[in-house]
Amino acid sequence: MDFNQSNPYQQQNNNLNYQRQSIRNPGQTFAIISLILGILSIFSIFSIYPPFICGSIAIVLAILSKGYGKKMLGIAKAGIITAASGMALVFVVFGIMISVTIKFLSSLSGEQMIEFGRQMDEQIEEQFGWDMEELAGSSYEDVMKMYADLLGK
Repeated sequence: MDFNQSNPYQQQNNNLNYQRQSIRNPGQTFAIISLILGILSIFSIFSIYPPFICGSIAIVLAILSKGYGKKMLGIAKAGIITAASGMALVFVVFGIMISVTIKFLSSLSGEQMIEFGRQMDEQIEEQFGWDMEELAGSSYEDVMKMYADLLGK
């Protein structure tokens, strides 16, 4: 005769152990979402707004996951690090892009700059059907002429 199967107290004790194991830290969900948003902010560094939106929400959720007087979870710390990295990388990537563009335009002669502006106007007209002078008030060709004059080329 097996007394463990017919013992109702043993069955209650098993249910209690199961309930104890399924209870999680309430801030863990915020910490996990923070890490996911931090990773998204890194993967979206070639755009301007998503890294800042995802990164700032990730930092807020990581701080909220801490609660009152508790230690911050490792996942929340990783969320803050990835979010801050994603936002910082945006500045690095766009800084490099701007410096390469300036370096490229500075290496052109005045006529090459004007021709580049003319090609940009034609490309926009072909692809989108927009006239840059009507849209922005001046064409790329005019902008490149002013830039060439500014550089003395």
